[in-house]
Amino acid sequence: MSLRPPSSRLRLPAALACLALLAAGPLWSTASSAGAVAPATTTATVSVNAAQSLATVPTTAIGTNGSVYDSKLTDAAVPGLLKQAGVGLVRFPGGSSSDSYDWKTNSDLTNGTQAVDFDQYATMLQQSGAQGMVTVNYGSGDAVGATESPAETGAQLAADWVRYANVTHDYHVKYWEIGNEIYGNGTYGADWETDKHCAAGADPANCGPAVYAQNAKAYIAAMKAVDPTIQVGVVLTAPGNWPDGTTSAGSPQPWNQTVMTALAGQIDFADVHWYPQNPSSVTPPGPTDSGLLASPAQIPAMVGTLRSQLGQYAGSSSVPIMITETNSVSSNPGKQTVGLVNALFLPQDYLGWLTNGVAGVDWWQIHNGIVTGSDNGAGLYGSATYGDYGMLADGSCAPGSGSGTPLCEPAADTPFPAFNGMTLLGRFVHPGDTLVQASSDQSLLKAYSVKAADGSLRVLLVNNDPANSYQVGLDYAGFVPAAGTAPVTTMAGATAALTTTSTGTAASQTVAPYSAVLLTLQPGGATGGGSCKVGYSVNDWGTGFTATLVLSNTGSTPVNGWTLSFGWPGNQQVGSGWNANWAQSGSTVTATSLSYNAALAPGTSTTIGFNAAYSGGNPAPSGFTLNGQSCG
Repeated sequence: MSLRPPSSRLRLPAALACLALLAAGPLWSTASSAGAVAPATTTATVSVNAAQSLATVPTTAIGTNGSVYDSKLTDAAVPGLLKQAGVGLVRFPGGSSSDSYDWKTNSDLTNGTQAVDFDQYATMLQQSGAQGMVTVNYGSGDAVGATESPAETGAQLAADWVRYANVTHDYHVKYWEIGNEIYGNGTYGADWETDKHCAAGADPANCGPAVYAQNAKAYIAAMKAVDPTIQVGVVLTAPGNWPDGTTSAGSPQPWNQTVMTALAGQIDFADVHWYPQNPSSVTPPGPTDSGLLASPAQIPAMVGTLRSQLGQYAGSSSVPIMITETNSVSSNPGKQTVGLVNALFLPQDYLGWLTNGVAGVDWWQIHNGIVTGSDNGAGLYGSATYGDYGMLADGSCAPGSGSGTPLCEPAADTPFPAFNGMTLLGRFVHPGDTLVQASSDQSLLKAYSVKAADGSLRVLLVNNDPANSYQVGLDYAGFVPAAGTAPVTTMAGATAALTTTSTGTAASQTVAPYSAVLLTLQPGGATGGGSCKVGYSVNDWGTGFTATLVLSNTGSTPVNGWTLSFGWPGNQQVGSGWNANWAQSGSTVTATSLSYNAALAPGTSTTIGFNAAYSGGNPAPSGFTLNGQSCG
């Protein structure tokens, strides 16, 4: 990731009161840069396989950030708004301020007393029902601890915070992380993060990733000595984003390799930030709407690389990953951050990470404040002349141009479009849901699906096309939707307004340009589970065999897409197969239907098979299930 100025994600201190203009409401228009031409309609096909699970939605899936300098964080409306949006975790004390913050005095080394203290934050958590995540002061922890009587190290200061939170007050804060973006301490040239371990001057050699890891060990030991149940994360870099792969005098090996190797076996979660764009002041030409909406395609490769690094250097590829900051642009937010495009990006950002097994994603942030003079050109959707990282306005103002009239945001706690994007996401995924496979044959129409414990299925369609509507035909495997219309929530328009109606069917929906549609579907009948039979026969030659399976629908309702599962009692390993997509994990084998044999009418059968190897005995498999239900 490119370097960020120190004020990049801090509210500007020059905010002015502007009550007269606040009453006028939002400063965006309903006009789009795409013009007023009637949209064309394109056909699309979306396929949902409810039997193909991708990931389980964790309780920490939908998170955000709250900051000590946010005077609106304690507003009475905030807990209810967080509940409305489905927020399950709030990170504190917020970004770079974490490395200059003294939690005991609620003060910042350079900015004095802060607006929100830890107890107020904890109260907000309790009222909203969200979990907490605390970033302890790594950058200046030793310096702050030295002012205590008796003097303490930064690790001891952090341990005091754990004790205060979880022993003294029973706030039950489970997630803690050591420092913010410490790689921004000058090690690689860019210097925005407070780190008093560093010597003066450019490219310091004494405060790179090895020093961070060494000190992090002390933090982990001290904090867990107080509460062994907490989870402690460490700062890593997003693969393919600055400074990933970079070396320097203080970092002869890249940051991730150095930190993971030194802390192997001690990392409870990887703390990663991802901002897919930089402002034009850093890397011209700057943000584009199409670029932002296409960026979630980068996520699977980032997760894959990070898991590979964790396996190679940290001792386990299954270390949880948490994206503790994300938004559209790395610094100097412009109009895109307060517009419809960011609302469309948000659920795709979160779902890109969650479908790849990430443990949580935290938006930057609840409130942040008005920023002017950044990317507000006509090439971006909307007509706002300012930016704000917050999901909610804080009512701040900035000096105007020309006549000198101040430019102001809407009243405090007014939702920006990104909040509606998060609310839509919160209606789509709930903790414990299963994310399942969904695909679209149109590159600008994205499809996602989740299966709920009550048997219902939700499908989210996001149209990233500013000019064309899509007439979408939907087909389902492993799920038969109930007949008739279904509740449909639509997010559309310049403010990303949410409306819920009953329109279209489970098989057909129209998605307008730059909009999102959420369908909630109830099951409409049996999918064949419990009404099926499997015939199994083999041709065995001693070290391997060919198996033939005949799958029959013995029920009275059709099966529309199927997954057959069974378990081996021996050490058999499936090799090649036919008439199904075959997979084996441990002793469990799954066979998923193909397009030409997905439908099984009552009384019909389909034949599938595979080759396998074994040693010793070759007992027949047991526990056949069809779409999760026992099968004879």
